[in-house]
Amino acid sequence: MRDSQIFHKSIKGASHILSGKPCQDYSDVFQNEEMKILVVCDGHGGSTYIRSDVGAKIATEITIQLLSDFVRCIPSSTFTGLSFSITAQPKKNPFIDADGNKLRFDELSEDQKALALQAQAFLESENKCPQQQSIIMDLISQIYKAWISKIEEDVHTHPFTKEEQKTINGQGIEKAYGCTLLAFLQTKDYWLSFHIGDGRIMCCDQSLNWSNPVPYDCACFLNYTTSLCDSNPLIEFRYAFNGYDAAPLAVMLCSDGLDGSLRTDDNLQDFYEQIIGLCVDGDDVEKELESYLPSLSQSGSKDDISIAGIVSFNNSDDADIRKRMKLKKRNRSIKNDYRARKTEIDAICSKIEVLEMKYERMKDNRFNKQIELDDMRQRLRNREKEVSEMDMSVNSLRKEIEDLKSEMKRKKTEFENWKFTVKNEMAELESEQNETVSTNNNEENFYTNW
Repeated sequence: MRDSQIFHKSIKGASHILSGKPCQDYSDVFQNEEMKILVVCDGHGGSTYIRSDVGAKIATEITIQLLSDFVRCIPSSTFTGLSFSITAQPKKNPFIDADGNKLRFDELSEDQKALALQAQAFLESENKCPQQQSIIMDLISQIYKAWISKIEEDVHTHPFTKEEQKTINGQGIEKAYGCTLLAFLQTKDYWLSFHIGDGRIMCCDQSLNWSNPVPYDCACFLNYTTSLCDSNPLIEFRYAFNGYDAAPLAVMLCSDGLDGSLRTDDNLQDFYEQIIGLCVDGDDVEKELESYLPSLSQSGSKDDISIAGIVSFNNSDDADIRKRMKLKKRNRSIKNDYRARKTEIDAICSKIEVLEMKYERMKDNRFNKQIELDDMRQRLRNREKEVSEMDMSVNSLRKEIEDLKSEMKRKKTEFENWKFTVKNEMAELESEQNETVSTNNNEENFYTNW
């Protein structure tokens, strides 16, 4: 039976195809009777990193070369019977704020708590396996120094154009070549892996249980990642080795383009298990990846995608592997279905809670409005009563006025009739008066003044 299958593939992302940018990912593998090596490097896509594709290629080639030298120079007994992992060294004390004040754990934000737990994990591992740590850090330091030397050589051979110099804007040349680095070394006695930046390194055992051998670095978040081009990248490396357990069934390294396209651990594991199935069937994995990855980039992150992997059969039975994958896939499908159903229920429960809160607020508001309405209605009734009483008074006054006007009209008519009646009598009186000698010629005649 075949011993293992090793493969890698890097493809240009959909966004880079549209923009005309080169593929800034680079991956490669190496194997002989002594070792198997996987390397993935992801060149940064920002405008400053104008030669990150070259930086990724140089980092990959150097890492393979120095890991090969490492296996030949460092005895396997250095790692035999030991297992170790360590995360990136914290750059600052998470319990001290920007003003130098001490903080308690419960005062930290969720991101700060993650940094604090990572710092604690580093401190707990820092004093373990000192000899092995020193050897690994020396290897990483050699890789970094060789990378710097090679990019300086590249700049000397291909000097920056004026446009490139303008883009770099006085920063160190390493910025132009910035990239991440993921590496895995497998020998018959141990495995060793190290990582700076984003992307994923995953292993699975014979039972298809997946794990991340190299600890996560919460400094790599969203669009930010640690990098070989950082000011002090050596402390940002995290690494792990194992000289105790059997070799993993599969090891997969990927750039964040693949991780971002598949989005969840379940999707990533399912994808990797499909690759294991291709290996079991003896298919050409690299050919299949070359066909599938471009469409995955298009529908996913649209970023460059790189993957490198080993599937080590270790005399496992093909039928047993297929059976385990089928069971695992069904198990994952059930879990996904469970989560989807529970998410629907949780969403409804959440909506009910929101609506109940809204209902209570609206009910209280309606009660208050009802009180206001009842008060307004009572005031309206009172005002209607006042208006009604005023209507009675107005009507009474109007009737009184009308009665008086009617009486006045009647009196005027009677007065005019009376005046007409007494007119002749007045004339007779006036005649008689004229015949009478008045003793007072100045006396006014009343009846003549009408």
